Amino acid sequence: MIDRRDFLGRVGGLTALGARMPGGASAQPLPGQIAAAMSASAARLYETVLDLPVDDTHCHPISDKDEQTTERQFLERLALAAFPAASYFPPGVLREYQSGTAEVRQRLDRQHGIEKVLSEIDYHFRETVFVKFMVKELARFLGCRPDLPSVIEARNARTRGRYFAYIAELFRDVKLANVMVDTGFTDGLQAEGMQRFASAIRPTEMRALARVESLLGDLLREDVPFDELESRFHARVTSALDGTGNYGMRSYGMKSYLLPRVGVIRPQYDAAVARTSWDEYRSTRSDPPGEREIASRRGQRLLEYMLTLAIEECLKRDMPMQFHAGDGEAPGVILRNQHPYYLEEVVRFERDGRLRMPKIIPIHAGYPLVGEAAWLSHLYTNCYFEVSLMTPFVHQGLVARYLQIMEAVPLSKILFGSDTYNLPELYWLAVRWGKRFLSQALGVYVDEGMLTPTEAIDAARMVLHGNNRRVYNLPV
Repeated sequence: MIDRRDFLGRVGGLTALGARMPGGASAQPLPGQIAAAMSASAARLYETVLDLPVDDTHCHPISDKDEQTTERQFLERLALAAFPAASYFPPGVLREYQSGTAEVRQRLDRQHGIEKVLSEIDYHFRETVFVKFMVKELARFLGCRPDLPSVIEARNARTRGRYFAYIAELFRDVKLANVMVDTGFTDGLQAEGMQRFASAIRPTEMRALARVESLLGDLLREDVPFDELESRFHARVTSALDGTGNYGMRSYGMKSYLLPRVGVIRPQYDAAVARTSWDEYRSTRSDPPGEREIASRRGQRLLEYMLTLAIEECLKRDMPMQFHAGDGEAPGVILRNQHPYYLEEVVRFERDGRLRMPKIIPIHAGYPLVGEAAWLSHLYTNCYFEVSLMTPFVHQGLVARYLQIMEAVPLSKILFGSDTYNLPELYWLAVRWGKRFLSQALGVYVDEGMLTPTEAIDAARMVLHGNNRRVYNLPV
């Protein structure tokens, strides 16, 4: 048994790798050096875990926008704090600034102070441990000095004219086997671009997940009777799940982004309630936005009804429905609406006194409410637990988070994910850090006698790929 102080040190992420490595430009964590920063049990686990294939259960396709980049562009495409940047200025101003000539940029900057805002975002993100750690990791992969200018220079040299080959190299390095791509955010890609991405990353398989809101979005702008709205949406859902209605692909499940819009979601089976909600929504959708929480709930019963239809179709096919929970993406969402417990009614999916058990996956670990998401998964057998975005952004804190998850969630229900967007390096970092810190967490359980080494390896296999294949009915 390890003593309590050693246990708490590991849980708190105090086994800092850098403290055990030599200084200077070559101080990059080699696999052996990483293992030296772990307990003996964790190090042995890590040797095996490194070779395991990985399924990413929630992520997004990559466009070619970032083949060549600058330090600032690279950081802005990663920083969650950059998501609300456009909202700091009048509508359309930031886009005009970013695409404008030098003269246009100077004029807009004088009017709106754009550079000051963007510089603040850049300054603070550079000072995160995430960025400093990422730079060291990428420097090792790219074979350059561990500073951001050197990493960007080496990356641009590596990607010039061969960006998708570079992406495939990242995937092969960490043994990505399946990527479950949410097509609700595609960075502007259409069907052809997504097929290019899918072809480039082979033998990694790309499998599509349809977004409820994407299938419904343009229909909400039309002026049609409720029955037509319902039938057209239903046709889109069945086409996405059974045919090629998801950018030319069939889907393996769906995702909803409704939670951060409305908060508590309830199944809505009553078409009459949804019809009234649609009439009210049509009469108010052109009104000024007003207070954002009130505006976000316009048409709530209609949206719940359409979501219920989509869950019903997933349930018929034994396909999962992912739900955005926790995370950020301000200001386009209302952060306080993202509590994992707000999903309890759709997890129950109760009708006529019976819990109907669709596969429900709250994603992003409910972060920062990880314990609540874990407990929801513990209590409801049809509710799973997924770690994307928290992996990789919490970096070494993942040791503590993985322990928190595994103390409540069955090992058979934890799904690995990254929520990669914009930049392919997020795929690579998530797997690299996920394997490392999952090994450390499982090593604590082995040291404590809670798991045998064989059980710990089995757990890693389940988390990294086995559970994803079971829940999405993929070949093992």
